Amino acid sequence: MCDVKGFRVKRLITRSREGSDKLMLGLCFIDPHASGYKWFFSDKDEVYYVLKGRARLKWGGSSVEIKEGDAVYLPAGNEYELENLGDEEAVIVYVLSPPIE
Repeated sequence: MCDVKGFRVKRLITRSREGSDKLMLGLCFIDPHASGYKWFFSDKDEVYYVLKGRARLKWGGSSVEIKEGDAVYLPAGNEYELENLGDEEAVIVYVLSPPIE
């Protein structure tokens, strides 16, 4: 799970609960102006969909600003970092394949 202040992750569809061997679905809640959440998966692809707010996604010297309604593909093998750019909570729906749990 996430242990960085200002970030909360809720896993909704997992291998252990639904028996999904192909993917995991969850939500990431980011407090206003929170930053510093980093992660790396060598073997897991992700898709993010911004449900609410706006954020900056950084990886390998690159970055992109994402906002409500945007979707982005995060290929395995990169370290990623998230930052909430807004004055409101950001909510991101994510799909991870293969699942962690």
